[in-house]
Amino acid sequence: MNLLRDPPSVQPVRPAGLRRRALLLLAAAGAWRGARAQAEDEPVVHTLPIAGSQIEVQFAPGFDAPLRDEALRWVRRSAEAVAAYLGRFPVPRAELLLVPIDGAGIGSGVSYGEPDPLVRVRVGRRTDTTRFLDDWVLVHEMVHLAIPGLPRAQRWLHEGMATYVETIARTRAGLVAEPALWGGLAHGLPQGQPRDGDRGLDHTPTWGRTYWGGAMFCLLADVEMRRRSAGRAGLQQALQGLGAAGGNYSVRWPVERVLAVADAAIGQAALTELYALMKDCPRQVDLDALWRDLGVSPDGDGGATLRDDAPLASIRRAIVG
Repeated sequence: MNLLRDPPSVQPVRPAGLRRRALLLLAAAGAWRGARAQAEDEPVVHTLPIAGSQIEVQFAPGFDAPLRDEALRWVRRSAEAVAAYLGRFPVPRAELLLVPIDGAGIGSGVSYGEPDPLVRVRVGRRTDTTRFLDDWVLVHEMVHLAIPGLPRAQRWLHEGMATYVETIARTRAGLVAEPALWGGLAHGLPQGQPRDGDRGLDHTPTWGRTYWGGAMFCLLADVEMRRRSAGRAGLQQALQGLGAAGGNYSVRWPVERVLAVADAAIGQAALTELYALMKDCPRQVDLDALWRDLGVSPDGDGGATLRDDAPLASIRRAIVG
């Protein structure tokens, strides 16, 4: 199945600067100083055991007790979804800093691997159960912990893997309906197609290529792995093998090692081969053909109709589990 088209003309793009953990600490300190007077004014720490690992949940001042209880259920639910997909939580121990913000809903998140695995997420003080159930941010950030630190040029693999696996893991955990999963991917993935000036995934650090281009790479790899193995092994098993070999966010590896170790876990080379095709050269993906083969008919409203008589319908079902 050849879904890659010839590349368009390209122009050079300059990569952005590096993130620093100091920004995380400064942001947290600012939020603590701005906490409302009626909220609790001392940090609170809880340790959650998850699949043999421990998550130290650090509540910055500004959370009341009911919100902390609701947040702890959200953290456990999110961590268990990640552990179920990966066969374990990605790291033996991680810190999770929750910072209060005004309003309702989950705000931005960021993950760090050094000196210790740490995730920071902003949480609205009026967030209710429904908004916690609908959240994808925390699972996305936790998936980052499963991938070794990579050079800036391969940030797309980190963000793309988190974008793709987050959706699959939440669907497997019953938090997202399968039609919504495929409808969401059908809506988002076109933003990852190369545009004028693109020079391949390693050289085009735009938002669309970083997140959705990376997610498209992961879906293509997952489908190809499943196709070669008659549905038995895919990206999930490759990432489980990566974790078993010591690959997680607490170490830094070159991308070639990450992909080779994940490939070796299932006795294939699909990731390495696809990376060679897409890293330096913009490749348009025939998404319409992919959806037809998978039996996905997007409805335009964030959902999709699924057909089980499509050529790759069994692979679609295997991906979701």
